[in-house]
Amino acid sequence: MGAGGGPDEMKEIRDKLCELASTYEEQLLLYRRIGEVGSGEQDLIRENRLERLLQVLKDKEILLKQAGEFEQRIKLLQKQLADHFDLAIFSLPQLKLVAPAYYQEEIEALEATVAKLLPVLEILEEQERSNEASLNQYLEASQGPKTKKTQIRLAGRAYGKK
Repeated sequence: MGAGGGPDEMKEIRDKLCELASTYEEQLLLYRRIGEVGSGEQDLIRENRLERLLQVLKDKEILLKQAGEFEQRIKLLQKQLADHFDLAIFSLPQLKLVAPAYYQEEIEALEATVAKLLPVLEILEEQERSNEASLNQYLEASQGPKTKKTQIRLAGRAYGKK
């Protein structure tokens, strides 16, 4: 396809850049929501409110599934843009280098969105590690009745534990 092109192609690429930025924005809102949902997990573990914890984990799983759907859309748009600009893989710094000046405004908007997304992802990652560590401590300390152990095992499975 190449980096040049007529007005229709320019509009198509501009639309893809804008769609990518807006999909990142939607993903950002979703990740913030996941963070809000996950923020109370440690308290629930500490307070032995396992039924509520299981509900929170189910809610979070639904949100993570939605985030995965956004990720698929993002990957498709990134591939289309990488192909258009003859990039081996999608990379914002590379895109900035090869894209004509008339796309710079859209690329800058995309960069601004990604810059907001990265710290949110780092916070979520830390939150997950912390929640998982709390649950592991709880599992080790817990010698409750059989029903509690079943709930604990289910909660552990939600964190990918066997």
